[in-house]
Amino acid sequence: MKTAIILLLLGLFASLALADVDSLRCRLIDWLDAPSNHNFDHYPGGGWPAEYNYTGTQFWDLAMGDSFMVWLPGSREKILVDANDTTTIDTTIERHSGSEDVVAIVIDDSIFYYGGGVYMYSTLWNGDSVSLLSRIYTPSADYHFAALEDSFLYTTGGPAAALTCINVADPESIFIYRTLDHMGGKTGLEVINGYTYTAGAYSQWDDSTYEAWPYFTVDKADMINSAIPEFIDYLFVKNRYFGGIATDGTYLFYVNSSMTDYPDWAIGESDLYVWGTDTTYNFEAHWDSTGVFGVDVLNEHLIAVGFEHGFSVLNIDDLDNIYEVAYYMDTDSTMDITHFVMKESRVYAMGHPRDDYVRLYMFDLGDSVVSGQAELQYLPEEFRFFNYPNPFNSSCRIKFAGVGAIHELPLWMEIYDINGRLVDNIPIGRGNRGPAEIIWRPENLPSGIYLAKIKGTNATANIIYMK
Repeated sequence: MKTAIILLLLGLFASLALADVDSLRCRLIDWLDAPSNHNFDHYPGGGWPAEYNYTGTQFWDLAMGDSFMVWLPGSREKILVDANDTTTIDTTIERHSGSEDVVAIVIDDSIFYYGGGVYMYSTLWNGDSVSLLSRIYTPSADYHFAALEDSFLYTTGGPAAALTCINVADPESIFIYRTLDHMGGKTGLEVINGYTYTAGAYSQWDDSTYEAWPYFTVDKADMINSAIPEFIDYLFVKNRYFGGIATDGTYLFYVNSSMTDYPDWAIGESDLYVWGTDTTYNFEAHWDSTGVFGVDVLNEHLIAVGFEHGFSVLNIDDLDNIYEVAYYMDTDSTMDITHFVMKESRVYAMGHPRDDYVRLYMFDLGDSVVSGQAELQYLPEEFRFFNYPNPFNSSCRIKFAGVGAIHELPLWMEIYDINGRLVDNIPIGRGNRGPAEIIWRPENLPSGIYLAKIKGTNATANIIYMK
């Protein structure tokens, strides 16, 4: 959606914005490259719809325990990271035979599960070495994604994979509890109250236009509450790709990117949605025309969304007022951030390579961000703004007064029509230090009365537009 032209786009602001954007950046503590013998094929200019193909290890994973983290970079490699070291990433590398490492789940501080292909392993970590407790095999499974609830581990994955429910009450004798076939092509899995949610990204041929369109789905299935597993519901979004899902146990968050301009696909707007609500968060402020590669819940306040070249951390305390509190951009533009785990104020972020390595980052978000108090502690007691001229026929100047530290706030000016429809959404804070005013130029809107509102506050004003 095109927004109004903002004074912050002037040349004077261009130099200021670069410095101010740093105020939202995560502090990088350390990083670690995966062993060089991982399985990765690089095809410049090849593959579809992206420019790069990831062969064999496209579903690497992270999982966090109390004192260690499991990192699966691929090629049958397990890297266990010391999760209590705040200054550097210490590792113990374990190599094993069997299927490719693609998914990991930590049960407690000693037991974790990992798997790939048709194998799922139960594993014990004693601080010095890894030992196998048990292993299950099923030709109908494809262990690319996993989600844990109570004593049940749910998995699904690639082409022709089943949705499998595994009982892990006894780590030394785990077994398959229930399977729902034909769940192939999935790009994510989460579970809430026995219901599984699986994301998928596909392409569909349109006989009327002779074109292949990408689309994104979220399927809901009941694996526990009914006598037999069954599909419940699904969401279908055409012209979307690069989807991923995450849950905080109450809400389901899913992300995807629009695809345009067949046959040479281009990535358009990237959005976050909340299942069962009307909430949509667009990342155009920093991530315009950038593909979404993953989403993870960090704690009760925060989620992280991975993009080409970086990731964004969002505050979700108020689903009607989601905002960005931190982000990281890879200035070398070589990494696509896909997975996250968190311990205290530290975030481990994993990236797919655009060259010949896989990297694990460790960041410090800061205590105020993690606690959900970031930015909001600076809210002034009252917001006021006025607009002139009013009525206007081409552009309207909106000036803010008495707003205190508005430039430190993740605020938006929303414009609604007389029917209550949101017609424009303009950033007025988010760390920008430009003038405390904006210019609104309506685009493709009829004459009429519009309501301007600072999102998350009671500050409103009527604007009369006359062409």
